Amino acid sequence: MKPTPNKKPTPHPSAVAPVLRRTRGPSPQKTELTRQEILSAALDEFTEVGIAKATMDKIAKRAKLAKGTLYLHFANKEALLQGALQATIAHSALASIQTPRMPKESMKEYITRLAVPPMEHFHLPARASLARLVLGEARSHPSLMQLYYQQVFAPWHQHFEKLFAIAKKEGELQGITPAVASQLLAAPFWISLVHDALSADGTYPGANAAELTRAQIGIIFGQKTPS
Repeated sequence: MKPTPNKKPTPHPSAVAPVLRRTRGPSPQKTELTRQEILSAALDEFTEVGIAKATMDKIAKRAKLAKGTLYLHFANKEALLQGALQATIAHSALASIQTPRMPKESMKEYITRLAVPPMEHFHLPARASLARLVLGEARSHPSLMQLYYQQVFAPWHQHFEKLFAIAKKEGELQGITPAVASQLLAAPFWISLVHDALSADGTYPGANAAELTRAQIGIIFGQKTPS
């Protein structure tokens, strides 16, 4: 009689290892949305109370998120500050200068089409908030001023200076240099910034930023060569 081969005993159901289910993390879209909410809250906090007084706790409360969520995206306040600046710069008025010139479009019309629309929404984007932050914190945080100059101020002026140089070559711009014209074009933005700061309660009403920009463009191109 042949010996019966040894059979492995059937394990009890309770001894079977449980099947591990994969837990899904947040979607990339949700992660990006959370990041944007954090950056928006951070810029508001930095602008309102200053960089020194802003804390991760306050920013988390403003964003209606747990403090730990902030640290999942940013290691510290400095990293959060840099992120807020970079995000704001990416959506600044620089985006408009990528619009190409239309055939037979005068340079005055082209510059108006580039410069006026962003000023129509002067109060909505974080552009003005970023400028206020840089101006208010320039002495304490010179790196912010340098970042703003290199990535916003200088590129914007250089681009429009080139356009005004073309306008001068085509005979549209007279009696003024392209460099001066570029600075004059930016003046309505800074005037509106100061005006808002001085008349936060509406005591000193004035022209809106878009109206000022349109009028300034007319003045720039209305200059005549001195006789």
